[in-house]
Amino acid sequence: MNRITEIYKTKQAPLISFEISPPKTSLELDALYKMLQKLNLKAGDVDYISVTYGAGGTGNQENTRLIAEYIQNKYQITTLHNLTSIKQTPHSLKACLESIRVAGIENIFALRGDLQESDCISKYYPFAKDLIREIKQYGYFDVGAAIHPEIATKKDVPGNNLDVVKEKVARGTNFFISQLFFDNSVFYDMQNVLKENDIETPVSAGIVPIVSREQMAHLTSISGASVPERLANLVHKYGDDAAGLREAGMEYALDQIYDLLAHGVDGIHLYAMNQLTILQTMIPKINKHIELKKFNV
Repeated sequence: MNRITEIYKTKQAPLISFEISPPKTSLELDALYKMLQKLNLKAGDVDYISVTYGAGGTGNQENTRLIAEYIQNKYQITTLHNLTSIKQTPHSLKACLESIRVAGIENIFALRGDLQESDCISKYYPFAKDLIREIKQYGYFDVGAAIHPEIATKKDVPGNNLDVVKEKVARGTNFFISQLFFDNSVFYDMQNVLKENDIETPVSAGIVPIVSREQMAHLTSISGASVPERLANLVHKYGDDAAGLREAGMEYALDQIYDLLAHGVDGIHLYAMNQLTILQTMIPKINKHIELKKFNV
């Protein structure tokens, strides 16, 4: 399968990708596979699919590899295997990298991961940059990393400032995927700062459609993303109208994406939350917009 850096080099249009998460039960896993089948993905619909990673030694970790391998073998679509540093030791990391390589997966998204307990922090790889360095020393994988568009340029935010971004690049990061954001101006500000600092690593814009009031409250609390007035008004307008908010949330996200494409973004990455409706609705519209833009129709 293709390494993501090779796709960046050969594709003329922005990369399109989305994220899925390994379910916790066999029934949910079967539902995920059925969802992928219903998507009826064809060559060129998406460039890669990112599979998230369960923390703390759960079965989700193995499921990440199995799902990524399944997607590559069945659909011939490149996958991005998420990997966290939580509780990793040199021995466990080497074994994990070996199993990923044997499965034919060539791309890893390196993260520290969300901490659940204080003892989850790895003394060997306390930050994503440490994990990136170790994976690159292994010598087989393309490595992606997260970047926060709202705070990557602020020196007073520990762990997410420009210096950390520079360290990730220096340690071998091949591409970035941004954390979610709802205001494109913060992404453009980040792009300008990266350019001013001669950082040319590709960055895909991470977009999440808001489909419920509870979802937005949760995402903003964990990400720190600011909420523009237009989006806040949409959530207020539709209240408990789940179908209406889903439709409005997808349209808001599509407006974000169309504006990003007009500004020449490197890629679009959908945080789709394993929701078939989002993927079936948005992926064709994104690709159609790209084709129309390509031919100036």
